[in-house]
This record gives sequence, C-alpha cells and structure tokens, in this order.
Amino acid sequence: MSNGIPRRDFLKVAPAAGVAAYATAAAGAVSASPSRARPQPGASPLTAAYALRATRYSEVTLRDEFWRPKVERNAAVTIPFEVRKRVQSERALSGGVLEAAILSLATRPDAALQRAVDARVREIAAAAPTRSNREFEIAATHFLATGRRDLLDHAIRCADLLHAEFAAGDPPFTGGERDAWNCVALYRVTQDPKHLALARRYLDIRGRSDSVNRSRHNQAHLPVTEQTEAVGHAVNCVTLIASMVDVAMLTGRQEYFRAAHAMWRDAVETKMYITGGVGSTGNEGFGEPYVLPNISAYAETCAVLMFMALNHRLFLATGESRYIDVLERGMYNNALSGVAPDGDHYFYVNRLASAGDGRDLRWQHASLECCPPNLVRFLAHMPGYIYAQGADDAIHVNLYVSSQASFDVHGRRLGLVVESGLPWDGVSTIRVAAESPVRGAIRLRMPGWARGEVAPGGLYAYTTRGAGSTTISVNGSTVAATPDAAGYVALDREWRDGDVVSIAFPVETRTVAADARVTDNRGRLAIERGPIVFCAEWPDCADGDALDLLVDAAPSLAPARERLLGEAVTVLGTTARRVSNPASAARPLKLIPYYLWANRGAGEMSVWLPKEEYIVGDVGPAGGFIFHVNPNYQADGWRYLEAAPFDQSEGALWGCFRREIPGARGTAIGTGRQNTADMLAACAEPATAARLCESLSVNGVRGWFLPSRDELSEMYRGLAARGVGNFEFGSAKDNVMYWASTQNTADMAVHTDFVDWGRVHGDDKDFPRRVRAIRAF
Repeated sequence: MSNGIPRRDFLKVAPAAGVAAYATAAAGAVSASPSRARPQPGASPLTAAYALRATRYSEVTLRDEFWRPKVERNAAVTIPFEVRKRVQSERALSGGVLEAAILSLATRPDAALQRAVDARVREIAAAAPTRSNREFEIAATHFLATGRRDLLDHAIRCADLLHAEFAAGDPPFTGGERDAWNCVALYRVTQDPKHLALARRYLDIRGRSDSVNRSRHNQAHLPVTEQTEAVGHAVNCVTLIASMVDVAMLTGRQEYFRAAHAMWRDAVETKMYITGGVGSTGNEGFGEPYVLPNISAYAETCAVLMFMALNHRLFLATGESRYIDVLERGMYNNALSGVAPDGDHYFYVNRLASAGDGRDLRWQHASLECCPPNLVRFLAHMPGYIYAQGADDAIHVNLYVSSQASFDVHGRRLGLVVESGLPWDGVSTIRVAAESPVRGAIRLRMPGWARGEVAPGGLYAYTTRGAGSTTISVNGSTVAATPDAAGYVALDREWRDGDVVSIAFPVETRTVAADARVTDNRGRLAIERGPIVFCAEWPDCADGDALDLLVDAAPSLAPARERLLGEAVTVLGTTARRVSNPASAARPLKLIPYYLWANRGAGEMSVWLPKEEYIVGDVGPAGGFIFHVNPNYQADGWRYLEAAPFDQSEGALWGCFRREIPGARGTAIGTGRQNTADMLAACAEPATAARLCESLSVNGVRGWFLPSRDELSEMYRGLAARGVGNFEFGSAKDNVMYWASTQNTADMAVHTDFVDWGRVHGDDKDFPRRVRAIRAF
C-alpha cells in the first residue's frame, strides 16, 4: 500500500447483509411485507427512491481534530450524563438519549451503557403494544445497528394497531410532531407499504376542520400540500417539512415535495439566522419574514438539528450542494452553540446578542429537556453527513472533515482518506486506495462560502469580494475547479491506489450584510471565516461592553491561532469604538467563534456589530427603537434614546393624585430620567407609571424610565407617526394616550394623544393611561 497507510484502514468492506438490504431497497421492493422480505441489519437509512444514499455514520472513521473530540466527548461524557439524569429522576431511558446510546455503542463500546440500553430494550419489547408511533425511529435505529428484532417486532405490532385504528375510523390530527417522521423511519426498514401509508395519513389529516387546536402554530391551518410558509413552532414545522420530503420521495407524490420546498425557501430566504438557526419568536416559532431579532432571538437548538436533517434529505433528493451549505452553517454555529465544551451544559436558546444579565448562563437540568437528547443523537450520527453516493456510484464528498471510508463502486472497493484543515484552514487532501484500478467519479462539493454565497436566496451577502479562489489538483496536476449546476466538481477517471486529490479553499475573513428588510441589522455587519461565524464577547471587549461597539465598515481583521476553552481555534483581532461615544478612541477587540460563547461567565455578546451610528427608527441594543440622537452627547454623557419595544401598560396611574411632589418638572429632552427618579422618591404608590419603568427589564437590559413631555413627543414623531415601534392604535382614543413624567400640578401630569397627531394634554394623575418606557445610553 502506498503512502504508508495500511490497506485495512482503507478497505473496510461493508457487511454483506447491509449490501444485500440496500440491493433489495434499490430494486424497489416497496410492496414486500416483512414476512416475505425480512429487513436486514446495516441497511442504508434511505431507500433508493432518493437520488443519493448517505454513507452510514458507522462506516465513517473520524480522524478530525475539530469534530472527533466532540463526538468522543459526546460518547464519553454527554450520553452517560443524560442517562444518569434519567435514572436519578426516575424517568425511563427513551427518545433521543436511547437512540444516541444505540448509535454510539455501534462504534464506541461501553459496557455500562450497553447494560442500560439492553435493559431498556427488554422493557419496551416486553410491554403490550399500544397505538403509538413513539418508538418507531428507535426500533429502526436499533435494528440497523444491531440486527436484533425485539424492538422492531414490537414497533410492527404497534403499527398494526394504528393501521387498524385508521381503517376502522378517521381520527383527526391531534398535534403530534413526529408522527409521519416516525412511520417513515419504520417503513425504511420494513418496506411494508402499510407503514408508508401511515406516514402519509398523518400528513393528510392536517388542516381538517376537526383538527385538535387547529392553528398555524401546529401547522394544521391548511392541508400540508397547500402550505407554502414556514410558520408556527419551528421544530414541529421543519419536522413536518422533512416528513413531506420523505413521503414525496417514497411515494412519488410530488405535490408534497413542491409544498415542502416552498416552505424551505420561505425559511431560508426570509427567516433564517446567519448562524443557520431558525425560530425567532419567544414561542419557539417562526415569525414574520425578515423579522430576525438578535437579543430576543430564540433559535432553539432542537430546531437547527431538525433543520439540518431536513436539508440533508433535500440534498439526498436532489444532489444539490446548496442544502449542504445550509446544513454546514447550522452544524458549525447554532448546533455547536447548544452544548458547552465540557459536554454537560446546554442551551435551548441561542441568541445572537446578550445583555449578560444571567439569562444566558448554561444549565445542566431543566424541567423540560428536549434539546440535550437531540444534541447527543446528532453528535453520535454526525459522521453520516460527510459522504453520499448516487445511483451511478459517484462518491459525494459533502463535508471536509478528516475521516476515512470505503465505498462500493461498480462492484469494486474504493477507499478514501481525507485530511482537512477545515474549519480553520482551507487545505484538504484525499488519498485513494484501491485493490485494482476503479473507474468512477468523486464529486467534490464547492461550499457556498468559497463561491461568494453566504446562503441560498440572498438573505445575506458578503460586502466585499474574496481575493482567493479554489484550486484542485490530482496527483499534482491542476484540474478545473468550476462547479457544475449542482455545486460540485466531478473528478471522473480511473482511480488507482495512491492517487491524491488536493483541494485548497479560500478561507478568508469576510464581512456580511443582511437584506435591507431585516431592520434589526440595518447599519450592522457580521463576520465569518469559512463556515464559522464570529462574535464579540465581554471578556474580549474593553469594559466588557459588547453591545456598545462601533467597528469600521471595512474593518481590519487579523486571524490568529489561540487555545480557547481547551480548543485550538482561530480568533480575529480588530479595533472598535463606542457607538454611544463615536468620538472615543478605537480600542482593541478580539472576536471568537460564535459556538464558544457563554462559556466564560455571564456578560455581553453580539454577532451583528454596528458599522455606523444609529439613526432614528433603528433597532437599539436592547431590542427597542432609537428615537433621538443627542448632538451634545459628550457633555451630557449619553448619545441615544431608545424606546422599549412594547408598552408596559395599557392603563396605569401616574400616581400621587392631589399631591404635588418635589421635582418631576422637567419638560425638555434629557429630563425624563430625573423626573422618574423624583417620582419614585416622593410617591410610594405601587404599579404607577414610574415604577413600571423602573422595574422593567427588556431582554436583560435595565435602566428604563418614563419619558418627559418633549421625549414623549419626540418618540411620537420619530416612531409612532412613521409606523415604527409596535404602537397599537385602538379604536378608543383614551387607549392610545401615553403618560409623560412631567408633572403639571398636584392633580395633573402630561400625556400625549397618539391618535390625535401627538397632541399634548394634561390629565388627572389617577386616570389610567398607557406607559412606554425609554432609556438613555
């Protein structure tokens, strides 16, 4: 064997049973029942109805210094930790944790974990079958990993009950998130058409008038084939889309695929964060197009994990690299942010900015834990995203991760060993091993970031042209690196033992702008290098102020290698001023990979950095709205006034009626903070306008006060009159009058009528009016 690499490391022949099972699927044995065509262990998890088949995670050996330690830590720390949590809380080992344990044991034996899994498998298999599909995916995974039928046979009996229930009646949609997904997982193994029919039935009952809690939140507002938007609960929605892709590919019913793809486009082109995350609202859901708040982002870990699975399915269905682009973005950023480097601290919420108030401290235990089980399952399965093969046996190299795998190419074995510097360095080499010459194609994915595309659809764009380009050589001879329409460069030749393919991608530090319709990112830029998104975090900012940075529009960004939290990573050095004091001197700033934030204590963080001063109408650091820019900021000590993004009350008292309090007489801009302090000092009444403002925390930011007369008028002119600021104008004029902190008399204080062109009035202090807090910074 050439290059000193043992032949056994290259030529890992797949189990014959796995090859036979795949051949059965490729023959289109959809009508075969388990009794006539028993499933075989080791089969591909996707049938030949897809254009490509993924190389199973267990057939890929990681050699990578980025992913291998994370996958090993998942096996050694995270999975056992999650198992212990379930034992300590007297919860059964189930769901993603059980599946992750099964996946991990196939490649990393662990006697204690094996005993726990075996015990749980016996419990499930011995239980009476129920009309539930909950264990279908686990049963399929267990059979493929071990060849044992105990869970599979139990799942088949449960499926028989479900099938009989549907045949006897017509039950409505009850809100199940993974029903169709689970049934497809079972069908892939059994090839029993009843199981595929169940999956389709679970899709088709959505949108009926008898659906339980029929709404956009659970994607039951319309029949699935009529849905075109990514709406509602983000995890549920992307699970539904993935299930629709599965059913479309396995049944040939393309109406499911068309609807699923429209929903995918809506998500990627209008609702995806630069970190690859989805779900912007506090109810774990998709929001409106282009509404992508940073400090109040949700971007749930579970959502990105399922979004990655969806994009992998779309790739397998089409062979197009753009879906791997989205998958890769989520993998390296939003997904990895969800678990700490120690392997046992987590996030559900992956914000793109933080006030450092403690909301973003990682945790080990939560009352509802869905993300850790999905994280451990993803990391155990991660190698299965690296390679795929088409019907022509072409090998697709999708992710450049140091690894090795062996492939059947037209009946001959072809081994690949990849050595890659990604994500920090763009140089990768692929060494080929073959017992004898093998004719075939190796298709190399050209990542979007290497081709000048941040993400499909144009939601984000690089602000400068990259200086470098991709180069490819085979055995030292340069070959064309122009990708085809699918985003791949195909190297179709006779491969011989010892052949070497070299690829050099331009891993350059580049700035990114969001579509102008993403108002939260107006005047801001993000920074990425290769697939990695960077952020500013408090330990690396002057005075810890990551939310008060102002960088150059074309900043100097110097990469450097550094050990951070036990990892050798690339960091970026630059400088920044204070956005609240643009005349201040620039000070050093270090940017770190986003996925490592929130591991050094509570403090501020930001992905999108201002490159120009705020203007009226911009979204401010707290997620509110800028409505005044102070020209005298150096003397006054503050630059901007920001209104809270929502009302604090639709009807609160000003307080201290018929009592003139000391102070609270300021009318000009800049006096509201002192007015509020005067009100609080002299008036002990609870729930007054001033107290609502003083106690307010918006996205972890405090320091709010009741605006003075002129500040309130400025807020009306700068925001409400322009339709900005989430001011809800009701039909009753009394409901859109806002208190100012300016006192008139013992009986009266100032308020502004927002439906009467911002007219200023005096009103009794004990009359309820709306409250909108502001802050100065």
